[in-house]
Amino acid sequence: MTAPIRRSLGPAPALLVLLALVALPVEARAQTVQDLLQVMQQGGGWIGIPIEEGRGTLSTVVVPTAGLTVTGCLQVYAGHSGRWWIRARDTLGEGRLDASVTAGEPVRFTYAAGLRTQLEVDARWSEARDTVLLVWVGLETPLHPGRDACEPVYGRGSP
Repeated sequence: MTAPIRRSLGPAPALLVLLALVALPVEARAQTVQDLLQVMQQGGGWIGIPIEEGRGTLSTVVVPTAGLTVTGCLQVYAGHSGRWWIRARDTLGEGRLDASVTAGEPVRFTYAAGLRTQLEVDARWSEARDTVLLVWVGLETPLHPGRDACEPVYGRGSP
């Protein structure tokens, strides 16, 4: 049974943390278990969702999450303009996300996954143009005590 997602700004947006665990920078694609562990060890990662005419979608493969509970932060890359509406749901659990954010606006969360997770994400932009929506999903980990999960890490694969 999946526990509800909680966040500081209202109901349920933490699903994107799991998206970061299955999709890494710029290309929205499934990753190996080694990639997933690396993202967790680094304290997060960037995900990219292709946007055409202001809309984009992404579906992940089924990922074993073994009841993992994660705490962290997500935010749209500060270089993006306009407002972003992000709707995500865990097709195998109860987790849902409905967020309306601007670039750089942090959203803290806690999410308790089920045994397996599969995400479907729809993104809409206030501008009817093409781009790649870049979202930082930071994780609190014991490997980085005191590090703010809302502070994006730039480097390999980042904007």
